[in-house]
Amino acid sequence: MSGWSILFWLIITFLLLYPLNRWIIAHVQGVAFLLTGNSRVSMWFFWVLFLPGTLLHETSHWLTAVLLRVKIGKFSLWPKVKKGGELQMGAVQVDVADPFRHGLIGLAPLIFGSIAVLLIGRGWLDLGQVGPAIISGNLERMWQAVDKVLAVPDVWLWLYLLFAISNAMLPSASDREAWRTVLIYLGLALLLTLGLGFIPDLSPELEEFGLAILTYLLSAFTITIAVDIFFILIILFIEVVFGWLLGRRVRYSR
Repeated sequence: MSGWSILFWLIITFLLLYPLNRWIIAHVQGVAFLLTGNSRVSMWFFWVLFLPGTLLHETSHWLTAVLLRVKIGKFSLWPKVKKGGELQMGAVQVDVADPFRHGLIGLAPLIFGSIAVLLIGRGWLDLGQVGPAIISGNLERMWQAVDKVLAVPDVWLWLYLLFAISNAMLPSASDREAWRTVLIYLGLALLLTLGLGFIPDLSPELEEFGLAILTYLLSAFTITIAVDIFFILIILFIEVVFGWLLGRRVRYSR
């Protein structure tokens, strides 16, 4: 794949992560409420389920702030219901004024989460072989790839960690606050550079490094989407079966 193709699919997969994440967040809480009938219990169930991802999310904020020499305030992993009913899984208070460091701190969970997804998905579970097998359309090859993944020791634990981490790594609204300012500055700098006729020549090594970063991110996002779809089917099955058995149904606001 060319660099532009990788960038295109990287954008597409990144945009797909958010609707999948919203569906999972809503329906995990919905299933918990369906089974218990208690909104508070469903909140705690949701918090416990995604605790590994929340821990990595908030720790990545904290570590990036330390590296950038930003003053850190309260560190919390305790759930909190914000105004409007939004559930805040954890928080790290940072005292930073410039948008660039603020933007990097907000981006940290996505970077650290993607690294964790790659380490588990490709390094431990070898999920990278499943995609090509599905694309090939060869049922025997597909089954062999899936069978190899299922043969990994403690495979369900690793799949759960992938699920918890990947669905907690997306930047929240507060994490994205400084992105607009940073993008505006970068856009103005790019326009000024092009207007002055200065187009820097990148060395082959630098181009190769940038392409490798994009490729690894695309791989992490693709693994996340595959794992999300797998767990969405499980969640949907549980919701339908238990909804039928209990004679109840959860209504979701759009």
